[in-house]
Amino acid sequence: MGEASVRFLRVGSLAEKKTMLDDKAAKENMPHSPTSDSQVRFLRMGSLAEKKAMLDDKAAKENRPHSPTSDSQQPFELRHSSLSEKKKMFDESVKKHTKKMATNPFSGNFKNQSSTRLSRDDPNYGKPVAGSKSERRGKQAARHINAEVVLLCDMIYQEGQQNEDGTAAICFGDLFQIYTRISNKVVGMLLRARKYGLVDFEGEILFQGRDDDMPIMLLKPIQEIRSEFQSDQEFEVGICHKGDPSSQS
Repeated sequence: MGEASVRFLRVGSLAEKKTMLDDKAAKENMPHSPTSDSQVRFLRMGSLAEKKAMLDDKAAKENRPHSPTSDSQQPFELRHSSLSEKKKMFDESVKKHTKKMATNPFSGNFKNQSSTRLSRDDPNYGKPVAGSKSERRGKQAARHINAEVVLLCDMIYQEGQQNEDGTAAICFGDLFQIYTRISNKVVGMLLRARKYGLVDFEGEILFQGRDDDMPIMLLKPIQEIRSEFQSDQEFEVGICHKGDPSSQS
């Protein structure tokens, strides 16, 4: 590094730095855009509008994509609202949140007299608010239950006595010993599958030991069951599988 460079780094003025950059680029025969006085002024004392215009001009000259710094990137309320209007918007947001918490039974600000009760004929009766976390959790639970029902039907078909029409049968005792290695909800899943019209067995409920010889019948071909459950992309909370309505009565 020469003495001029040292002086440039230590005590050189902004104009000297500009000149030295231009001379160095010319000597090394490398492309360098000369630093204009307007750019120097932009670095030192340019206003926000000047900086914005210079950025846009520089991007246009260099022919490279550049997102212009414009006021449109800011929300309309922040750009054109006065302080009193912003305060009014904030107060409205607070009131809306307070009203929502007053009707939420899980909130500390819940007021029983403020809660709205739906009639049993209302389509939203017994369902969470649309778009809420409770609705998302319900749909996730429905998908999880459907996956376990399909797994149970697969287990019956693979481990049971298969028929030519794609159905199968297995004793409850054998199914219990196999499925309990995966989950302890075998009876609950059987009841759910019977509600969907996928399996059938005698009695209201099954007990280990007493009902080990009870046959469990797979009523539908396994391929049909798989295709039905794979086609269910969205689920209503409380209704996991949109099958035959008569089988859910």
